[in-house]
Order: sequence, then structure tokens, then C-alpha cells
Amino acid sequence: TIEVESEEVTGSLFSEGETESHSFTFQLQNKYIITRIRDGLLAIHQQWAHERVLYEEFLHNITVKEAVSQQLLFPMEVEFTTMEMELLSEIREQLEYMGFAFEVFSDEKMVINGLPVNVKQGDVKDILEHLLDDLQNEVPETTFSQNDLLAKSMARSLAIKTGTPLGKEQQEHLVNSLFACKEPNCSPNNKTTFIKINTSDLDKKFNS
Repeated sequence: TIEVESEEVTGSLFSEGETESHSFTFQLQNKYIITRIRDGLLAIHQQWAHERVLYEEFLHNITVKEAVSQQLLFPMEVEFTTMEMELLSEIREQLEYMGFAFEVFSDEKMVINGLPVNVKQGDVKDILEHLLDDLQNEVPETTFSQNDLLAKSMARSLAIKTGTPLGKEQQEHLVNSLFACKEPNCSPNNKTTFIKINTSDLDKKFNS
């Protein structure tokens, strides 16, 4: 595992102007994004990187109570068990700050009026069920740990998966978003998001 301090990443690692726009990026095996830095290259794991970006966004929104939601033209009904509905009601405030807008219609049904940005209607039930599973399996002890768990669960569900092709603009946006994070060097579950390949290391390979 290669660890790089945040200060180094956002400072001397990139050449002047490169943190604003990465004119050189390409995707390798629909899994890694390769981008140029001052003294070599970075190989970025697109899924772990996107999880870090989404995690910090969701945790920020919950913490500062700032909702970003896309309103549905036609509200959708989703059914859950009575126990699941009770859990969803308990975390309703956090769900709303993550972008969900819903009304409890009955003991086993809710009407959803709004969703987090980029969440597809067809994925809503799976996302919420995964979130409930995570919540029941870990049983957070404090409000912070609960918020942290919810943000991690949402990030894991919505992150770009390995094998997904990305266009040039998507690659650049993900790279810029990652290095705007507070902790860009690891995912919410402490998986390495990028490794650095120094030009000096390449020189040694060719001169060995």
C-alpha cells in the first residue's frame, strides 16, 4: 500500500494548474484512471475513489443539514416490512439530508417524491434495503457513527463500479473531485484509492 499525505497530493504533487484540469487522463481496463503528475503518473482506482467522493458529500450534507434532491414528476410507492418502515422512520431526517423525500403512507408503504441526484427509480428499493441491512448489522452506538455508516452505505451503493467505461470528462471530474476531498488517499473502508508511479522508478526499470 502506498500512502500519500493530503498536503502533498493537493500541493507539490501536481504541476501548476493540473489540479484544475487534467488534460492527460485515460482509463485502463475500465478500472483505473491514469493521470499525469509532476514527476510521474497516478493510477487511480475509479470505484474506491468515487466511494470517497460520495462518502464525504453525503456525510457533509447530513452534518450541515443540507439536502440536495431531484424531485420526481410522478411519486413512486415502495413497500417494506413493518420493521423496515420503523427503521426508515427513525433515520428519516438523515435520509432527507441525503436527498430522499418521502411520506409514510402506511405501516408497510411509503411514497417517494424526491431522490438523491443520479439515483435511478428502479434502484431505490435495493439501495434502501442495503442501507437497512448495514444499519441492522452494525448497530451504531452514537449519532455520528450512524451518520458515518449511512454515508458509507450510500457511497458503496452509488459509486461507479469496476468495469464501467468513463468518458474523458467523467475521468477528469472524478480525479478533480477526489483531490478536493479531505482524505483522498483512501476509500471510506480504508482501501487505497491511488498509487504513484515515479519517473525515477521507470528509469531504474529501463536502466537495470
